[in-house]
Amino acid sequence: MLAIVVAAMAGPALHAADSAAALLAAIKAGGAHVDAAGRLQIDVHFECALAPPVAALSAAGLLVSSSVKAATLCIVEGWAPPAALSPLAAVRGVTRISAPSYVPPTSPRGLRPVSRNLSRGAVQKEGSSQGSPTGLTIDQYGVSIMRAAQYVSQTGVDGTGVTVGIQSNGIASLSLIQSRGELPSSIEVLYPAGDMSDPLADEGTALMEEVHAVAPGAKLVYCGPSTFVDYTSCLTQLIGAGATIVLDDTGFPGDGLMSQNNDQSSAVTQILAANPGVMMFTAAGNNDGTYWEGDYSPVSVAGTALPALSCPSGSGIPDAYVASFGTANSETLTVTGGTSTFPLLLAWADPPGQITTRLDVFWFAAGSTSPAGCLSTAGNTTDQVIDYLTLTAGVYTIVVASPDTSASGKFLKLWAGGDGLTTLSVSTSGGLISPQDMVPGVLTIGAVNGSDGIGDVIEPFSSSGPLTVEFPTAAELQAPVLVAPDGISVDATGTYFASDLFPDGNFYGTSASVANAAAVGALLQGAFPTLSVAQLTTALDSGATALSPFVPNDFYGYGRVDALGALSTLAAPTIGTLANQTSTGSASTTAQALTLTGTGTLTITVSSSNTAVVPSALVSAGTPGVTVSSGCGSSTLACTFSVTPVAGQSGTATVTISVADGAHRAATTQVTIAATQPAVTTSSSTGTTTTGTSTGTTTGTTTGTTTTGTGSGTTTTTSGGATTASATAPSGGGGVLQWWALLWLAALVAWSQRRRELGP
Repeated sequence: MLAIVVAAMAGPALHAADSAAALLAAIKAGGAHVDAAGRLQIDVHFECALAPPVAALSAAGLLVSSSVKAATLCIVEGWAPPAALSPLAAVRGVTRISAPSYVPPTSPRGLRPVSRNLSRGAVQKEGSSQGSPTGLTIDQYGVSIMRAAQYVSQTGVDGTGVTVGIQSNGIASLSLIQSRGELPSSIEVLYPAGDMSDPLADEGTALMEEVHAVAPGAKLVYCGPSTFVDYTSCLTQLIGAGATIVLDDTGFPGDGLMSQNNDQSSAVTQILAANPGVMMFTAAGNNDGTYWEGDYSPVSVAGTALPALSCPSGSGIPDAYVASFGTANSETLTVTGGTSTFPLLLAWADPPGQITTRLDVFWFAAGSTSPAGCLSTAGNTTDQVIDYLTLTAGVYTIVVASPDTSASGKFLKLWAGGDGLTTLSVSTSGGLISPQDMVPGVLTIGAVNGSDGIGDVIEPFSSSGPLTVEFPTAAELQAPVLVAPDGISVDATGTYFASDLFPDGNFYGTSASVANAAAVGALLQGAFPTLSVAQLTTALDSGATALSPFVPNDFYGYGRVDALGALSTLAAPTIGTLANQTSTGSASTTAQALTLTGTGTLTITVSSSNTAVVPSALVSAGTPGVTVSSGCGSSTLACTFSVTPVAGQSGTATVTISVADGAHRAATTQVTIAATQPAVTTSSSTGTTTTGTSTGTTTGTTTGTTTTGTGSGTTTTTSGGATTASATAPSGGGGVLQWWALLWLAALVAWSQRRRELGP
């Protein structure tokens, strides 16, 4: 296990040509982790037209842990001593070196959920209590609010056959929860390339408890990233392990909040494009109240009570203007919950590759006129700066400043992410800060409070939209896409997640919500595995419970996830009617058109009221039983149907044809088959021919798909009292003796009679 420390200040990533001292300062200021040997964890960016220069970087002193080359994200990640930075920067193809994009540090949650005075006893609990030492029911209200238990009961589908991949923070107590029977022993644990460590945390364990409670038949696979390069490695491995539903509650605020096609978002887009059958869910984040966005509106420092400002303090270019936030010229940052470490981020809308804006961010302790710290955009090569602050509980002042008014009107984003431990005095919507939020087709999930068993009120911290981007074109992206319940129960007893639960013992936050939503996606995919991601998404969106008159909107998206609601949007099977038919001489009936409708692959079954005449079997053409055309219910819904009676049998049989979808919704139709003048079954022994007919009645059912065909004989079709002749077979069949055989028998009889007359 590496001993990790975090540098206090974040700063710019520098180009390879920068001086060694400046490069080292930038890496340290960027928050790079340092191991026990004094090596820095770094991301070496290289030209995407080249292969990853792993060998050259290793020779230059980089201990390579992993690499990624996806779309415009081309990075080799590893550990290097400070003295190796200059040789690494000189390697052919290297464009810049930076600190990795990290998952924000974990602090105890300070979320303040909606409070409602309801009697818990009035709400039925559903889910799985298994071996919990507290006797609690895992995800008790999440399961019932989303009608997941009803879905499983009605359809018999519990996620079996679906693999769900989870990315989160820690599964240190997984074996403990498995020993209690609350998670299966079959969970597969993967590790990002080059990182076999696992933090002493259990949020990943809690998420898997939820998924298993909602979709108990689904296979679970877990991978825990600490950097965005890890995230791409985990995503690729989860998909490689068979995951077709993937979810995460990880945020990486280190790249491109202004651009929908930033390097990180583009990498996820490319991975999903190469795996079109994978459906991705991501937590919207708990950022409402901690986020502000708007145009830079500078006011002169001279007209405020602020002191002279420059970053670094006492040097650099003096700032003459500060941003206005409504009627104030600063933000008040409130920190709760003791000492907390959280990211402070500023992003601005400079076009990619044209980073010229100069802005500084300062923070002051309450009542102080001297900044406690600052960060600057000066010399930055990306359009955002980030610092991880460690502050005690209290009130602080945040100021955004500039030397001049050249940035006036520039769109800004300011975020103080504390997972409920921080608030800004002036906040706005739009606080979705992770790159996967911007990826087309990814479902961002917000939170409604489910602790009341109702789940119809948005959590005040749940990140609301729209998600504003400026590049490549200005747009407002729908966010969240859906909401799902939080405030649900998980078994955290004896785990590292116990301190993250609210005093009422429940798990709050969009992390809890995304696991619930993804698990319903697994239920739906389990019933309809051939549907595309777009079709499944449409079902979830259109079947969601609307919680606002306007759908979609910026708080609830399309509404709260509802398993039965999604199912109801998918067409249930129907089957066309068939005309009654008569088979003469055991011939196959004339093929009739059989029209089906429904969703996904449909399964056809048949049963017969008289299996002695028509077996309860789907068979190939000409074989006794029922024949439907090849691919009926799977590749085509326009089918044909015919029946072949058993040779030598006569009578009637009512044939029932059923069609069912993956949710076991079924439709049936019936047809009556009359078998007349059955073909004679002949056998020869010492010149004697015997003919016989038998009848009987049994019933049965079989399943399958066959090809169609028509036998010989005469078939009549009866529909509505009318009889129509069709398909008369050639003469001479049906067991009738040939003319030459009759002549031979007559001659034999005459010869025998003549012998008796003549005597011996």
